[in-house]
Amino acid sequence: MVLIMGYISSMNKFTLILLLFLINSFTLSASDSVIYNLSDENRTILFNSGEISRYFFKKDKPEYLFATSFENDLLNEITKLNVTIGVESLFFIKYSDDITLLSIYNTLLSVKTMKGIEYYSQSRKKMRTLFTESHGIVNLDNLKQLDDPVVETIPYVLNRFLLQTDKTFGENLYEATYRSDGNAIWVNMVNKTKMKYKFIPMLKPDKMSVNLLILPVEDGLLFYGVTAAETTSFLGLEKAKKESFYNRIKAMFNWFSDQLAVDIQ
Repeated sequence: MVLIMGYISSMNKFTLILLLFLINSFTLSASDSVIYNLSDENRTILFNSGEISRYFFKKDKPEYLFATSFENDLLNEITKLNVTIGVESLFFIKYSDDITLLSIYNTLLSVKTMKGIEYYSQSRKKMRTLFTESHGIVNLDNLKQLDDPVVETIPYVLNRFLLQTDKTFGENLYEATYRSDGNAIWVNMVNKTKMKYKFIPMLKPDKMSVNLLILPVEDGLLFYGVTAAETTSFLGLEKAKKESFYNRIKAMFNWFSDQLAVDIQ
């Protein structure tokens, strides 16, 4: 009888452990499997503060890129450059159920609303305007301003050209490619003109890649921004201006979340 009761007790303990494991597995959010590459510490920071960010240089690679069908292509977009400055930020937003992938896509198309967006300048200790101008154009040879498109059905690929003027690098032209697989949206922007800081050439054409990757998950929205730049070297100025690349991502995230009218938690 003692042996039988011991056997049953052991079975109960095993069953309890198994049950607890299954409960924990089912209560994991959908985002956990997507952000498989994040450490436990970074996951905690992301879900508590809403953001994790890091710089990377030379042979370093992005570490916060999450799992989508675009993962490898986006990584290739970054690594094809001889990166001197890179910055990546991953944001988590809680949002209402009425926000759809279509509304997210049309928000990303509304680049005219980027005009006037601000960022916090650490050096000046105040908010500053990032883009003094932002709109679509016909092409690189025809700078006629275009209205932002609005789509009713999300295409797999959409290409357009943009003109943006910012207070760091002046007026520049970009080619923007929007991709969607029905689950995630990837926006890739590449500079098509030489970019200067004041009078100093900083970037040749096609040497800066700005990427936004957005994925709705069960409990919110993942917004990943990564900028990689192959800059010219000028007395260390390229690293001294690395905050400008982070400011661009942060300002774009704030613009996106404001336009989407979500409550950042």
